[in-house]
Amino acid sequence: MLLRVSAGVVPPPSPDLRYTLSQAIIRGVIVLLALLLAGSQQIVRAQFGSVHPNATLRAGERVNVYIDWQGTRALEGVSLDLPGDWRLVEVDAIPERTNDVVSFRVEASEQTAGRMHAYSPRSLRGPHQLILGLTVGQPSETATIDIMPMRRREDGQLMLSTSWERVWGPTVARAVSGARGRALRTQSARDVAALSRSVLPRLGHDEAFTVEVWIKTTGRGEVILSTWDAQEYQGYPLEWLVDVRGRLVAFRGEPNQHVGMRSTQPVADGLWHHVAISHDPANRRARLFVDGEIVDSLRVSFSSMSDNLLPVVVGGRRTGRAGDVQHRYTGYLDELRFWDRARSREEIQYTMRQQLENDVEGMVRLGFDTVPDPQLLDSQVAQRALVRSDLSFSYPIESLTADVEETSVRIFWETKDRENERFTVERSSDGRTFTAVGRVRLQDRIAEAADGTMRFAFTDVPPDTPLLYYRIRQHFAETSDRLSAAMKLGLGADGAPLAVIHGNSPNPFSSTTTVSFELQRPSPVRLSVWDVSGSSVAVLVDGSMSAGPHEVRFDARDLPSGIYFVQLQTDQTRLTHKITLAR
Repeated sequence: MLLRVSAGVVPPPSPDLRYTLSQAIIRGVIVLLALLLAGSQQIVRAQFGSVHPNATLRAGERVNVYIDWQGTRALEGVSLDLPGDWRLVEVDAIPERTNDVVSFRVEASEQTAGRMHAYSPRSLRGPHQLILGLTVGQPSETATIDIMPMRRREDGQLMLSTSWERVWGPTVARAVSGARGRALRTQSARDVAALSRSVLPRLGHDEAFTVEVWIKTTGRGEVILSTWDAQEYQGYPLEWLVDVRGRLVAFRGEPNQHVGMRSTQPVADGLWHHVAISHDPANRRARLFVDGEIVDSLRVSFSSMSDNLLPVVVGGRRTGRAGDVQHRYTGYLDELRFWDRARSREEIQYTMRQQLENDVEGMVRLGFDTVPDPQLLDSQVAQRALVRSDLSFSYPIESLTADVEETSVRIFWETKDRENERFTVERSSDGRTFTAVGRVRLQDRIAEAADGTMRFAFTDVPPDTPLLYYRIRQHFAETSDRLSAAMKLGLGADGAPLAVIHGNSPNPFSSTTTVSFELQRPSPVRLSVWDVSGSSVAVLVDGSMSAGPHEVRFDARDLPSGIYFVQLQTDQTRLTHKITLAR
C-alpha cells in the first residue's frame, strides 16, 4: 500500500479533528459476530477486528473493540450487555471512505442491569467502522459481552435487534504491581524525549537501517516517533503515527511530498504490539512489520536532497522554535532499537521477544528500565515518565488441534516459548466453565522444528457428550498464566468429530493452495482465512455443504508472505489450521 499526500497536506489528522483517546484489544484466534436486524430477512454481518478470546486484560484498564459494520440498513446505535463492573465509556463511528468521526451519546439502561446504550446523533448508512471504548472490570476467568445493534421503529422509537452468539470472553488479570520492567509513558508534553541523531545509526534515504519498538496504546491521531518539524519544505526520514482508525502509519518525506506504509488492522488496541520498519536501499525496498509479520512495503527512491538532522522525537512531533509538541503519544513504549542494517523478517522475529544487551554490534537500544544515557538525548527523560510495564516476551499457544479416536481425544498444540513452567489442558462442555484434565511439562514436547517451534500432545478420555471445548493454560514463574483460545469440538453419535481439517497442500505455498476438510453430516459451513493481526482476509465458503470430503482452493497472490490461519466453522464446531505463505 503506497500512501501519497500532496503538497501542503500534513500527514496526521488536523488538530481540530475529533478523535478518541482510549484503550484497546487483544491477540489470538478470531471470533465472528453475526447481527440480525429484527423484522428483516437480511442478515447484517459485523466483525471484530483483532478481538481474540484468549486475551488477558488488566483490571481497571481501558480497551477498544473495533467492529466493521457492513449492513445496508441504517444503524441508530448499539447496546452492550456487560459484566456488572465493566463500563462502556465511548463509541465512535467512522465511514468507510472518509475519516469523519461520529461520536455517540452513551447512557446506562434504566431497565436492565449491566446494559449500556450508545446513540448515534444521526442515522448511519453504509459501511462504518465502530470503535467501542470499554473500562475493564475485576479479575475473572471469562467476561462475557454481547453486542446488539439498534434501529428506529416506524413510530420513531429505538429498538434492539438480536445478537446470535456470545461475542467475547477475555480473561481479566489483576492490575500490574511489582513488575520488574519499566516502559516510557509520555503523560505530558514535558515527558516527550528527543534522541540525538549523532549517536544513532544513519537514517538517510540511501542508508540501510531498521527501527523497532514495542507499543501499547489506544490513542488515535497521535505521533509515536518523528524526525519532522511540520515544515513542508523539509525532507525527513521517519515519522510513525497512529491514524484516526487506530492503524499504524510509517511516513517518510521529501520536500512537499509524503509517502508511507500502513498496517491493515488497528494497533491502538491496548495490548502490546511489536512494530518495525526495515529500510533496504540496496534492494530499493522498505518494509513495515507488525508483530513480526510484513504488513506493507514501499519502493524507495534516492533523493538528491539531503535528509534533515533533526533529533528523533519519541512521543510526539516537535515544531517551532519553542519546541511545541503536536499530536502527543499517550501510550507506552518499550525496547526501542535502532540498527545500522536492514534486518530480515527472520532476524526481527528471532530477537523481538528477547531483551538484548546494549553492547550488541550495530544497535542502539533504549530499554527504559532506567533513565537513558544522557549521551543519547537532546532532552532529558523525566523519572516520572518511566512507569511499571506488563510487557511479556512470552510466545502464545498456536495450532491447537484435536484428533478423535473412538473414546479418546488427542490434543495437539505448538509454541516457541521456553519460559513455560508447564501447561494445563482444560476441558468444558459449555465453553464457559473449564476444569483441568491434565498437565504437560515443557520437556515433554513430542517434536521441535528448526525455527524453535515445539509441538506438544495430550490424550483425554472425555465423558459421552456431543460438544466439547478445550484450551491450554501456560504457567510462568513470575507472570500471570496465559490462556489459549478455546477449541470447539462437535462429536457425532458414534464419537467421531463432525468436522475435520485435514490440512492444505502445498504448505508452505507461494501463491495458491488447496484446503482439505471433511464433514460427517450436511452442515452450514463458513471457511475463512485470517492473518496474524486478527483480520479476515478471505471467505472461501459461506453456505450449506454436503457430508463427505471437500477441497477448496485459496488464492493468496495479493497477500504478503507470512503466517495465516484457516478457520472452519459449523453450527457445532470451530477448528483452526495454520498455513504459511512464502515467496
